Amino acid sequence: MGKTVSVGFGVQFFWAYDVSFGILILEAIDVAAGMSQPDGAGEVLDGLRAHAQVGASWALALDDDRWSPPQREFVHRIIAEAGRRLRERGIMPRIEAETRYVAGNEPFALRFEEHVDGAVVADLAEAMNHLIHDELPPVPDVGHHWFYGVEGGPLTI
Repeated sequence: MGKTVSVGFGVQFFWAYDVSFGILILEAIDVAAGMSQPDGAGEVLDGLRAHAQVGASWALALDDDRWSPPQREFVHRIIAEAGRRLRERGIMPRIEAETRYVAGNEPFALRFEEHVDGAVVADLAEAMNHLIHDELPPVPDVGHHWFYGVEGGPLTI
């Protein structure tokens, strides 16, 4: 399947497929360019860019205590809008995704993916919103967690 990234809010978290996670975060950064931004947004966006680059090496806290309340709301808004845009975009062939999503001056690492399904990535954005609002459904298997951003998902691991 690939590597996972922990996405948390408060004491709850789920796992995200790192390729879908990176695409979502890079799209959110693109969304931010067209919005009014709170003070300190540049630092927040630099942090998100780093998350996209390192993927499974860092957890993303959607309630990061280094962010002010307006910065948190900004992150939540750009992720939600990125999800909407990706759902509308649909399936992107690998070459299009590699051209569109660049991290650290290199095309974003898609590993063996031949395409990016915008709907799958959008589902990850929606899961983040549900996590923020404590609206994730219960995990069906005790001791497991949700796994978003995968075809046929969400799954549990």
